[in-house]
Order: sequence, then C-alpha cells, then structure tokens
Amino acid sequence: MPGTTIIESPPDRDVLEPVLESVRFDERYERHDVIDASETLLTHTGYDQYPVDVFEFDDCTAVLEGYLYGTDDVEATVRTATEWLLEDRLERLSEWVGTRDGDFLLTVHDETDGTTWVVNDAFARLPTYRATIGETTVLTRELKVVRKLARALGEGLESDQLALGQMLLFGYPLGTRTLFDGVEQVPPGSLVTVGADETQSLHEFRFDRHANAEQSVEANAHFLRDRFVEACENRAGAGEETVVSLSGGLDSRAVIAGYTHVDEPLVAATSARVDGGNATEVDVARQVAAALDVPWSSYLADRTDRQRERLLDMTQGMNSLSMSLGLDFAEQVAADHPGAVFVTGDGGDKAIPDLTPSTSVESVDELVETIVTGQQVFSLEEVTDLVDVDADALVRSVRDRIASYPEANLEGAHVHFLVRERGINWLNHGEDRTRYHLWSTTPFYSLPFFTAAMSCPPEQKRGTHLYREFLAALSPDVLGVDYVDFGAPIDSLEYRVKRYGYEWLTDHPALKSQVLGLLGRNGGGGSDTHLSRALAEVTHEYESSAELQTEFSRSAVQRITWSNGEYASEHRYLLLTLLSALAHDADSDSDSDSAGVDSPLVNASG
Repeated sequence: MPGTTIIESPPDRDVLEPVLESVRFDERYERHDVIDASETLLTHTGYDQYPVDVFEFDDCTAVLEGYLYGTDDVEATVRTATEWLLEDRLERLSEWVGTRDGDFLLTVHDETDGTTWVVNDAFARLPTYRATIGETTVLTRELKVVRKLARALGEGLESDQLALGQMLLFGYPLGTRTLFDGVEQVPPGSLVTVGADETQSLHEFRFDRHANAEQSVEANAHFLRDRFVEACENRAGAGEETVVSLSGGLDSRAVIAGYTHVDEPLVAATSARVDGGNATEVDVARQVAAALDVPWSSYLADRTDRQRERLLDMTQGMNSLSMSLGLDFAEQVAADHPGAVFVTGDGGDKAIPDLTPSTSVESVDELVETIVTGQQVFSLEEVTDLVDVDADALVRSVRDRIASYPEANLEGAHVHFLVRERGINWLNHGEDRTRYHLWSTTPFYSLPFFTAAMSCPPEQKRGTHLYREFLAALSPDVLGVDYVDFGAPIDSLEYRVKRYGYEWLTDHPALKSQVLGLLGRNGGGGSDTHLSRALAEVTHEYESSAELQTEFSRSAVQRITWSNGEYASEHRYLLLTLLSALAHDADSDSDSDSAGVDSPLVNASG
C-alpha cells in the first residue's frame, strides 16, 4: 500500500535504498523524503492523488496521511493535536482522537530532540506495522518494507506460529499479531513513540452500554439517517467525484442512498465475475442504481495471475489471494475515474446488525466456544493438523483477547471481538488494498455515526428491524429491490420467513454448513483444478526452502489441495495465501515489476 515509513537508526543508504524502492509499485509511484537525518528517516510513497500533507510548525514537522473528514481547516486542527502531543496533554489528545471522523495516520517529528510519534484513528483504518530489527526500528504502512529490511540487515523474520494458527482458524490474526514474529500491527486509537518500545491507548470502544435504548426504533433510525448523510457529505468533498462500489447487499445500498442526499457527482460501479457467478447480484445492483437514478456501470473482474502477484507483493499475506478479483476491479475503476473517492459498504455489517451471540452464553468458556465455532474457517482439529500449534494455546489466545476488552458483560465482549478482530484485523486490510489504485472509504466508520449506531439496543437490531427503518429513512425506493442474500425485498413476508430459517440454522452450525453447501452458498467446493494446481505448485516451492518446510504438514496440505469438494474455495485460498506469503520471503528479489515470471501462481487463475 502507499503511505508513510519511519525508520529510526536507519542503516547505510546502499542497504536502505533498495528496500524503499521496492514499494514504488509502478510508474505512478514517487517517494518523498520529509526528514532525512542520521537518526531518523521519514518518507512516504504514493501516486499523485494519494492524500499526504506535510506541515512545518515551530520546531516540529507533522505528516498527515489520509483525511480528517468534515474539517474546514486541516492545518489548524493538526497544529492543535501536535501542540497537545508536544505538551504531553494526552487527555486532550485522547478527546481529539475519540471525536475525530477520519481515516488517518498522523506523524509528528520533534526537531529539538529527534523524537517521532505516530497517532492513528479510532478504527486503525490505515493498517500500519512496527518492528525493531537489531538497532533499527521501523514503523510503516508497508509490511514489505519490514520484511525486506530484515533480510537486508541479515536478520530475517520467523513466522509467528500462534498467529499462523489464528489465521487458519479465523482468517485473520488477533490483537496486534501478524504472520511474522516481532512484527506488530499498530492498534487502533493509539499513540506510538517510534524509537521506544511504547504504545499508549488513546481511545477504546465499549459495547455494553446503549444510550439510545429508550428511543423508539423509528427515532433511532432517523437519527442514524442524519448522522449517515452527514458522513457522506463530509467524504464527498475528498475527491473530484464519488464512485460507490455497489453490490446486491444492504450495506452498499445504504451508502448509495445516503449519497443521493449529497449535491456532488455520483456514479455506481459493480464488479461482475467473468464466469457469471454473481450475475444475480449484478442485476440487483443495477436495479438499485436505477431506482435512485444514479449512473451505473459494471466491470468484468477476474483473479488474474498479475493481480494475484501484486496482491501478494503489496499485502504480504495479510489479504487473501481470493481478493485479487477486487484489486482487478479497483484498477479498472481507477482508470475510468482517476480522481474519484471509492466508497464501500464496509462496516455496515458491524454498525447496524445485532452482533450479540445468537444463543445465550453463561460463562467465558461458553463465549470462547461460541466465537471459535461461529467464526472459524478451519476447525481447531484441522488447524493443529496443518501447523505445529497447540489447540489449547489457540483457545487461550481467544480468551486472552476477551479478557483485554473493557465490557462488563459477555454479550458486549462478543460484539467487541467482531469489531476489533474481524473488522479491524481482517476487513480493514481488504479495503486498504483498493488504495493501491484510488482512495477508499466508508461512511459506516464515521465515528459520530458508528457511536450512535452502537448505542442502539440489540433488540431493535434483530431481524433487520432497525436496518429496514434506516433504509426507509434514507430512501424508500430501495426497499422494494431484492436483498440478494435472500432473494426477496427486506420488507416482504418471504424475506421474514427466510430470515427466520437462516437464524435457526445459525444456531445449528453443522446443519447450516450442509444446507448452504447444498444451495451452493458456502464458497464453492474443491472442483476448481486451477486452484488445486496453484496450491500444489506453491507447496512445492515452499518445501524447496529448508528453513520453511517445517511450518506446515505436507500430508495435511496435500489432502486439502486434492480434496475434490470437501473444502470450499475459501479454505483453499486461505491456505494458498499463507503458503505463498511464507514462500515469497524465500525470494529476496521478488518485486512486483518482475513478479509472475517464475511464480507458482502463474496460470493459476480460477
């Protein structure tokens, strides 16, 4: 991804330059060195439209990556935050972060003593990594920088076995972990002192209190509508036009309905798979755009060899290679709308639905079991079969995360897990890949809106009740179009019956998996020979490295590779991603400009 890199005690330039040049992903990218001193390098890479602002204040420099939405005077706002930081007025800085609507990473360098700090937004919307390698500390938006720098310094990075197990179990690591030992993600709403091993929390959500519980569902829906439209208005000014990524679901439908209240250029775009696998969804998206009289286009997108290689190079295993289809979509949209802001429905699945457990939980043990069984990709048994990690250690890691949350009840802790782990540690990375081509955001993660939405009681959110009222308040015209997941409008009796059946199945996960498999709704089986071949070839490359071949069980990988329908494509793409990421490290010269020449992913489209 484009963005900021800070290196304390940097190595010699002949060592550092190839590392920094490796994240200029194509001819659009340029690097700008803001601070180039013997003890600190502060630089950023990106294309012309990528938002980075540099402010020179008295005795300090501030670099803002991203946007502060709805802020009339950005420089004055950044100056105020910088002053509070330099004066160690962290309570005021905490208030600033806790009320700031934005997707941002703010870096402040004190020129008097050389100290550098970083502050990020309450959702960590711009994933950022931190590591210390020998005498050198690096904080960067680019995981590739950390890995290449470690190799250049002769240190290398070992995999984090527990994180590897967590990723196989859930599809994402927990807390601040990454795939690599000693490399951490910067937690949301944090203040990091770059040169010291110090991170302070400035903001943390709490989901066991519902301030809007006494309001009617209709009143809450209208209040949310107003906050949502305000979020859309604030984001609309960030680019020359807004392109809404429109699917057949409710979240992107709410987004496009919200933007129709904004007097700015607006178009919609939908990703159509080349195999026609989402044709119904594309048609529903077309109908939604037509109902709102918004110009709409479809784009044929595929998981091409080139896009897989680029996604692996950019995200280093933190984003499933199945999502290379989304990268292809983003590249095409950016070509047609180079100055646009790309708006998604990300966060809608967190803000408005009921995220409390579907069945009663009476203890932490029951909550842990509910999370593990309800959120798993591979089962605990399959994970321990694939990699050398203890099942009890994996369960303890979930328990430890729950213990770190501030909620006083188990229902609130369940909500916190889905927002903090699934939302921030997985879905944020998915949206961030789009920023390789153009800026991406979502109004659902507007802090005023999200806070208001999470203050509504779970009782109002169940059965899509609040969501239905919220959409009606935004635009009644979108209610009559089918919700593609259920094949019926959400205000119909047919939808209510299907929803009831789905929720009953959710309480019976084994039966649910069988039913969805019969309906073709579980990600597809393993008959895709292209994916099998990709797994087989990357497994061969992985095993050719003596330092890597102990991570995975060869027999377990081969069983899943040639499962012939037993495992969904979701499982096999996740395994392909992790194997590819670790194998990728063995090739220190593998950059995106030459990627694909000898890659095991070549000719593996599917």
